[in-house]
Formats: sequence, C-alpha cells, structure tokens
Amino acid sequence: AYVKPYLQEADITIGNLETTFAGSGQPYAGYPAFNSPDAYCEALKDAGFDFLVTSNNHSMDTREDGLLRTINVIKQQGLGYTGTYLSQKDHDCIRILDVKGVKLGILNYTYGTNGSYPSSDHKYMLNVIDSASISQDVKMAKQKGADIVLVFYHMGIENIQEPTTAQKDAVRFALDAGAGLVIGAHPHVIGPTKLEYSKANNDTAFVAYSLGNFLSNQYWRYTDAGVVLNLCVQKNFTKKKTSYKSASYLPTWVYRGDGKKKMHVLLPAQWATDSLKLPVFISNSHKAKMNEAFEDTKAILTKYNSLLQLKLVK
Repeated sequence: AYVKPYLQEADITIGNLETTFAGSGQPYAGYPAFNSPDAYCEALKDAGFDFLVTSNNHSMDTREDGLLRTINVIKQQGLGYTGTYLSQKDHDCIRILDVKGVKLGILNYTYGTNGSYPSSDHKYMLNVIDSASISQDVKMAKQKGADIVLVFYHMGIENIQEPTTAQKDAVRFALDAGAGLVIGAHPHVIGPTKLEYSKANNDTAFVAYSLGNFLSNQYWRYTDAGVVLNLCVQKNFTKKKTSYKSASYLPTWVYRGDGKKKMHVLLPAQWATDSLKLPVFISNSHKAKMNEAFEDTKAILTKYNSLLQLKLVK
C-alpha cells in the first residue's frame, strides 16, 4: 500500500518474480524451494505491476509442472512475462511492448536454477545465460521492430555489491548486441549503476547490476533494502532513434513486524527522515534501520553514476 503509488505512476512496471505458483497440491513454502498462493500474483497486479521476468534460480523450485502453472497464473492476471515459457513457440516469440509509441523489447536470462533444469526435450521452458543466444535474441528483437532492448539478468554472488567479472561480461554481451538497458538481480543486495557506451547503438546505455531485495524475508543490513528504479527513454520519430534519457530511484525498506507477529510491509526508505509520514508501528530502532538502508542505497547506486537522481517522495 505504501509504495503502490510509485509503481502505478510508470508507463510500464516490471518486476522480478522469484517464486512459483504451483498450487495448493504442493506445500506453500519459503526458502529454499518457493511456492506462493495464487493470490500473491493478484496482489502484484493490484499493486501496479504490468510485466514479470521469471527466469531465475527459483524458476524450477516446483519442477516443470510448477514452472508451467506459474506462467498460467500470471497470464490469468493479464500480466506479461518472459524468461520461462509454455512451448517452443512461446519461447521464440520475443516480447516487444508498445509503450506510448516506444517499442520496448524485453529479454530475461538466469545463470542457473539451483541444479534443477527442464528435461532435455523441454529446454525451451527456461532462458539461461549464453552469449550466443543473448546476442541472437537482442538482434532479433531489433529486427522485429524493437526501438530499445532491455536485458534482465539473474546472476552475481549473493550479498556481494560489486559486480563480478561474469556480470560485467554478460552486460558487455548485451550491449555489444545492441541492448540499451541492462538490469540485474540475484545478489540480494543493491549494486552500482553505470552509464556505458554501446558501440552497436553509438549511444549511452544504462546498467543496474542489482536492485537488491524488493519484498523478502531477509533482514540483515543491505538485504532489507531495495529500490524502485525509474528509467526514462526518449524516441525521436524524425530520426527514428530511441535513447536512454535519464533515471531516478526510490529506496525501499522492508518492515518485518515487531517480533511477536511476523508481517512484511514495504516502505519508502526516505520516510525515515520525515516522522510525519511514518506509520505508528515504526519504532525508533526500526527508523534507524530504515535510515541506514536509505543512506546505504544512495551511496551504492550512485558510486559510479553521479547523474542518477533520488526520486522525491509524496
């Protein structure tokens, strides 16, 4: 409820879904093998999400049946998806969305799925990171009319902020093929953002290595912080060129209850500096943790990108 306005104000809101909707035939469960009630997907739609990327290390937590049912639940809510697929035809249909006249291509890949993969004749179900496939897909998206391509990776090392060589290499695969936007997930902590030069586009590309934890049950420093990243792209219809224009960010923090009852409430972290906005259940110790997350997020995100703007909260 507290971050809903910031999700709904964008032209399109994309989220990384790191759970499955396998139904009640399997136990609902958290770590290490996630299975969530269908109502969670309905809540995501209500909160303002339009599109979900589904290729991550938990895609196969409830095996192939769970992967397929997850997609069907997403479709029932009218949400878009990519990264996992129902069929070879579904896999080969690159997602290109028309967002106010800008054709946005969206691609999604994971480093792996905790050792559980689709069978050899069902490899189409899941996108894994492979330089040749990424290059081919980005180029195909542009051939099919995408003005700008967003590549969403699931990779990195958990609890490590600085990008690894593998992360940097994957970003370069995407940029060299012509991607203009690259966003990462998996480390569970926020990583830096950078403006990179794309030779393929002769233009500036935006890279975010990790957006941290949006909604999770992890509570130690850095893992209780996330960010709503706002990207603005601009299309010149005369020159037929679409470019990254600017970015801003809203730091978030997860409240996990008072110790007696576990609950998860997502809050704009900068509310820690404005007591009038804070809900009554936020104690001084919670406020201190929220402010810590706020300051950490600002420092990490802008470490290599001083142009990134903090979004003003309402």
